[in-house]
Amino acid sequence: MPKKHPAATALALAHGAILLAVYARLAAVAWLRFPTDWDFLAYHFPGALSSFGLTSYTPEPRLVAVIAGFPPLPRVVAGALVWLSGRFSAASALNLVGLAAFLLGLAWLYGRGISLRWLLTALLAVPLFVFHVESGYVDLFTAAFLTLALAAFSELERESLRPRAGGALLVAALGAAQLSKFQAWPVSALVGAAALLRFAALARAGRLGPRAAAVLALALVLALGAWPLRNLVAFHNPVYPVQFPIAPQLFPNAVMEADSGSTNLPQWLARHSRPVRFAASALEWSRFYSGERFSWSLDQSARADPARSPHHRLGGWFPFTLAALALGAFRAWRLGRLPRAARWAFAGSVLLVACLPQSHELRYWLFVPLSLAVATARGLADDVARPARALRAMLLLGAAFVLFMTRPFELDARPPDQLAPPHAVAFWAAQRAHPSAGPIKVCDVNPEGIFYAGPHFREFPVVACFSWQEEQAAGTDSAASH
Repeated sequence: MPKKHPAATALALAHGAILLAVYARLAAVAWLRFPTDWDFLAYHFPGALSSFGLTSYTPEPRLVAVIAGFPPLPRVVAGALVWLSGRFSAASALNLVGLAAFLLGLAWLYGRGISLRWLLTALLAVPLFVFHVESGYVDLFTAAFLTLALAAFSELERESLRPRAGGALLVAALGAAQLSKFQAWPVSALVGAAALLRFAALARAGRLGPRAAAVLALALVLALGAWPLRNLVAFHNPVYPVQFPIAPQLFPNAVMEADSGSTNLPQWLARHSRPVRFAASALEWSRFYSGERFSWSLDQSARADPARSPHHRLGGWFPFTLAALALGAFRAWRLGRLPRAARWAFAGSVLLVACLPQSHELRYWLFVPLSLAVATARGLADDVARPARALRAMLLLGAAFVLFMTRPFELDARPPDQLAPPHAVAFWAAQRAHPSAGPIKVCDVNPEGIFYAGPHFREFPVVACFSWQEEQAAGTDSAASH
């Protein structure tokens, strides 16, 4: 390994210190700030609390079905963080857990064969990563395990020294992704099929014993099939409560469509195919359709006018970053750092997600920039002779720009009871003065309904609803009585 110049060593130390400060601040925000984003309040947080019996709140029926049928790992981890720490804001540290597992797995896989310093720099250049690392959403948590599964292919090559351990890591990571989010399932199936082929190839080559290959294959099938089978038995629909996208008539028990259609699209993009939507979002070319200000956000929802905004649900990976990461991945490939199986599995996964429902909502597919960042960091490792100064400068510039634009360091550490809306606080006072004998229905309060359950979310039994559901139910009861 070439000896570093003292100035290069000093710069590396300064770079590492800055990264440590940035990530420490992001971690502090994730741990101490209670998010009020829609999905977090509506079902992620209620599901996490209910997993440990920590709330008296029942969401409206559609969201009860979501909590019952969606994969359970994120809400179990988030609930455990709250239960162990006693802090409700700790639920949003879920993504820190996923990121820590991701980094530990990569360090075990590659050792000095990856630059974690440049990996962490590259990730800061992805806006949706920066937002999600301190949010209560589960997309980054899921993507961390999908990316780790793809990275584990490096130990499934013919010349690998640890094929059994690498296979076990792949199975564990892919199982964690499968138990985290429905959107991970198609990618997990494709990556899992590639892994099964690698297990068979290693067994034929004598690099993996037949029994070990069979155990790994069985464990992978069980990991990928456990939750769909559970939903099939419990609800007669493997993706309950979502409509089965391939043949919905086979599993009619559903309350949600797999594709939101044009409701989460800008009008100009609704007529285009899913691959075009994916490309338009990844490259953010909606910037050229309007003079409206483009700003990255957690889910890229256009708050001002979601129906007509040309940017609605689009973007979040930053084309400049994507270009840098594509160059970095190409460099790693030229250096022989990317296993063939991983390359094909990644390419197939990208083609697949471009054709899936909601292909344009990039937060669901964060494994794409994460995988490119891993490849880039492989090509910038300490044991690589050429330093690629231009690529490093691009990553630094991208990270600095994204941090400047997103400004993710603001920390509001107030407890949730101080963030409760006035009407919820008034409800607490009314219940203390005149307690109700049974659960109270509160209508049209999403996503803030959980605040009605009390300052600690468990003082008052509350059931959320919508007015139209109550009117519909009343009409049904009236018709039945006649």
